[in-house]
This record gives sequence, structure tokens and C-alpha cells, in this order.
Amino acid sequence: MFGIKTQKRTESYSAVKTEDSEGLLANSETSSLDGHPTKIPCRRQPWIATSIMIFCTAVLSALFGAWAGRNGLDADAFSIQHISEYSPIIKEANMNFERVRFNGSFLKINAFRQDAGPEVDAAWKSLGADFSAVRIPASEAAQSNIKADQVKIKEKYGGGFPANVEGLHHLHCLNLLRKSLPWNIEYYKAMKMGPFANDDHVLKAHVTHCLDIIRQELMCNIDIGVLGQVWYQPPNSDIEPFVDFNTVHTCRNFEVVRDWAEKHQLPTETPDDFLEGPKEGDRIYLEVP
Repeated sequence: MFGIKTQKRTESYSAVKTEDSEGLLANSETSSLDGHPTKIPCRRQPWIATSIMIFCTAVLSALFGAWAGRNGLDADAFSIQHISEYSPIIKEANMNFERVRFNGSFLKINAFRQDAGPEVDAAWKSLGADFSAVRIPASEAAQSNIKADQVKIKEKYGGGFPANVEGLHHLHCLNLLRKSLPWNIEYYKAMKMGPFANDDHVLKAHVTHCLDIIRQELMCNIDIGVLGQVWYQPPNSDIEPFVDFNTVHTCRNFEVVRDWAEKHQLPTETPDDFLEGPKEGDRIYLEVP
């Protein structure tokens, strides 16, 4: 997996102190340097400037909306490009948003919440959580935040850069957390497959890496929806409030991304010389980044 860390530079600003204008305008007259009274023009009422600003904003919005309609602006594509880092998926797949009601049931188990076993594994596998890397063309690498000295595929095998779709890596991580739950972990450790083939200290590093990646993803895309409450009456008990987790969300079309990633997977078995070796001047990390 490839991760890119960015840091935002923060600066501190101090408010600029200004004179008290109320005292200057308390009277409509004041003395000039020669002692003669001088008129000070009255300020316009603040609401006039605010009204003009609102009017201008409304006009500009209407004009932009009319222009967008005439020129066929795709609001979904515009929004995705504004809030997402670029990847070839934006250009090649028909990305759009859709309204989805979450299944937030507290007690009813679905396919993804079952105890460890072949059925629940098949459910998670169907999401693309185990897809292999895709190929990012060299012409789109820089725009996709892939540096020229990162791992490349040899030209005789099609060139480009191997990379993983981040959203599917997040699902891989969530799946690993599921497998590591106390009531599941012994099943997967006995299988000794994937992350569970490693020593415990490596498995712990993998699990905590996944936990922290999901934390950062949730913070980056913080959901500002709200969870209301419904009335619930437990058997033989009083009515009480309970949080309604079955909320509606505006979501990117997951299937579009999954299908793109599935079709663009690199082979799971490749020749020994599939990748180019590093060249002089390429960055080589001396520890896992």
C-alpha cells in the first residue's frame, strides 16, 4: 500500500486594533485644525451594504446556474473533483452520488456481522476488500500524487505505476479489524493466512495501522448528519428513547468504484522482472514509511 502524508502549514494572526469610531461620530460636527467646525459625513447604514451584497450574490448564482444548465455541467463530477484527490477513476468511470439509507440495526445481524466462517468471508470478499493493485498510467501519475521515482512497471509489461484504490484499502483494514475481534481471532489465527501468517508483533502493528488509518479517514470525511431518536418499548418495560441509526446519506456510487478496480486489477502472479529497479537518485527508504 502507498500512503502520502501531507502537512498543512498553520499561521497565527492577531486582530488589528482600530479606533473607536462611535466616539468620532457621536456628533455631526467637530473642530478642524483652524478651529472652525467641520462636517463629518454620516456613514451609510450597514443593512444597505448587506442588502447589496446579498442581491449581487443571488444574481451571480442565478447566472452561474443558467450557464451551467446551458453548458451541461455535471454537478456530481464537479463536486467529486472538488472534494477528492484525482485518480483515473474520476475520468474513466461515471462517478455519481446517490441517496442511501444505512442499515443501522442494533440487534439484527446481516451478512457482514456474522461470526467467523466462510459465509462472512465471502460477503467481505464481494466488496473488493482483497482486490490486487491497479495500474496508473505514467501520463496520470503526477496528477494522481504519484512521484516519478516511485515503483514502476517495466514498459514491456505495459508501464505505469502499481497502486491501490484507497477506499478498498480502508475496507481491507476494516475487515482485518473484524477478523481480530476476540470472538473471531482464533479462527483466523488457526488458518495462518494473510496477516495471520505473521508473528504476533507484526499482526499487532498491522491491526493498529488499520485502526489509525480508519480513524484518519473518518476525521477527514466527517459526517455532519445527525442521529435522531425513536421511542422503543423493551418487553415488560417502560417506553424509552433509542437512537435511530437507519439514516439517509448522500453517497458516492460504491459499485462504480468497485467495478473499475476489479476490471483494472493487475495479475496476482507476475514475472520476476515485472517491476523496474530503482535508478540513481530515486528515494530508497531505510525503514518502513
